[in-house]
Amino acid sequence: MKRLYSAFVLLSISVLSFHCQRELSNINNGNGSLNNNNSTAPVTASLQGNITDENGQPAMGVTIRVSNKTTTTNARGYFRIVNAALDKNASLVTAEKTGYFRAYRTFSATSGVNQVVIKLVRKTLIGTVNATAGGEVTLSNGSKISLPANGVVKAAGGAAYSGTINVYSAYIDPTAADIAEKIPGSFMANDKNNKRVILTSFGMLAVELESSAGEKLQIAPGGTATLTTPIPSSLQSSAPATISLWYVDEQTGIWKEEGTAIKNGNNYVGEVKHFSFWNCDFSSPAVNLSLTLQTSEGSPLVHVHVVVKRASGGAGHGWTDSLGQVSGLVPANENLILEVLDPCNNPIYTQNIGPFSQNANLGIIAIANTGSSVITLKGKLLDCSSSPVANGYAIIYYDNMVRYANANNNGDFSTTFTTCPGSPTTCQVLGVDNAAQQQGSVVNVTVASPITNAGNISACGTSSLRYINYNLDGVSYSISGTVPQDSLFNYTLSAPGTFLYTTTAIGSHFPNYHIYFDFFNNGTAGTYPLNFLTVQGFSNITLSQPFNVIVTSFAQNAGEFHEGSFSGIFTDSYTVDHNISCSFRLRR
Repeated sequence: MKRLYSAFVLLSISVLSFHCQRELSNINNGNGSLNNNNSTAPVTASLQGNITDENGQPAMGVTIRVSNKTTTTNARGYFRIVNAALDKNASLVTAEKTGYFRAYRTFSATSGVNQVVIKLVRKTLIGTVNATAGGEVTLSNGSKISLPANGVVKAAGGAAYSGTINVYSAYIDPTAADIAEKIPGSFMANDKNNKRVILTSFGMLAVELESSAGEKLQIAPGGTATLTTPIPSSLQSSAPATISLWYVDEQTGIWKEEGTAIKNGNNYVGEVKHFSFWNCDFSSPAVNLSLTLQTSEGSPLVHVHVVVKRASGGAGHGWTDSLGQVSGLVPANENLILEVLDPCNNPIYTQNIGPFSQNANLGIIAIANTGSSVITLKGKLLDCSSSPVANGYAIIYYDNMVRYANANNNGDFSTTFTTCPGSPTTCQVLGVDNAAQQQGSVVNVTVASPITNAGNISACGTSSLRYINYNLDGVSYSISGTVPQDSLFNYTLSAPGTFLYTTTAIGSHFPNYHIYFDFFNNGTAGTYPLNFLTVQGFSNITLSQPFNVIVTSFAQNAGEFHEGSFSGIFTDSYTVDHNISCSFRLRR
């Protein structure tokens, strides 16, 4: 990926129509602001994404939260949430995993399937400071965190703290190749006048403080700490003498302006009143840019990487949605370059665009198959009578990313993806017949350019029914994979001790009820102990032992099903007993 000298993130939003000509709309609000859209525009839509660790490998078991829904990534680092409460202007996804800073991603939702990609930042213990004396810790790149004497309190309750402070920190380089995945939130921000702007970063720091017992700590009210943030070498000559400081609002994922930093040599030095992600940036007025990417045959380019660069240097990034749409804020009144990248970050399409003084819609852009990098996968779903499936879909797994392709009345389905040298040579396809509630087996398909013909894909052989049905204190609840407002997810992780694995199941019926449970197992059918349960609004649940899960079928391969049941008594946080019974069938 080309180095990034400043960044702004292109975000997927719903665009009602696209035309071949460019459309412009005046958005000056009469107050000097080109774009001040801090309003909300709720939309219920699906969201999926891929989470990687600091080495770019799939991160399994990451807790994902979107609005009031929670799920977890599988072995591919993949998650999917159906019918999430999102926002067309600014939606927030958080990703949490032990050993990493909480990740934030803000995006503008579409009515289709939105895609996000997040790379986690390792939470490293940099050093310790005596709370009474205060002190300083230094990162390997010269970043510094200086804490005042007697200036730290417990985050919960605000009591003074006088013990050892564990300082966790990480530097985020805005010129790094992976900044699009690592940036907290996006480069969308609200300045001190609450105007929506785009940021240009000269360095970021993540900082968290903990007591020796693991309690969260913060700077005492009225106090400050000093941050020293190195300026990347490529930005030092253009770095202003004074720059604004910005922090991530944990409720929205949007940066907020607070304070300033002074250039001292090759560093910025500034005081902060609390710890979070801190960013040294100047802001720019912005306009909204929208476009749709298609193949030369007219198929939408699904979940591909889009870059918009300043002609003078700098880049912003986004991912198209399931309709090929991408849209978001870009700097106003500047010459820009649009690029579409393959998975190796090589451009497969380039176009000069701008400058834009108003919102702009570039319409449909057709991407030719240059270098055999654009792949269209086609196939036909057949039911148990070998007739076309008119109400069904194919699930396509490729390079840890997942695409859902609906079948038309003739059973035909298609989707697109991009490849590069080193990309996998095969993909996996699973056919599902909604009407008959049947599915076939996963089929390995060799990837060929420009058209990969998967041929006839059977959607027959196994019931595709997915559900978690449970009875809580005499009231029955049902969560089904065939109900639009329901979301089902499961994954299996390795487990310590005498068991090989922990399998987790998550189900929610928006917005009324949900269940989350996990159980130890050895990867086969059998009787295993239930390890954890939360249901409806009950928390701090204590399971009355013995409390076992009877697993009648354990999925060994993708597309197969975990099936089982459990029943027992649990006690809630008010020491009230509750009876629960549950049966489940979930696709791996």
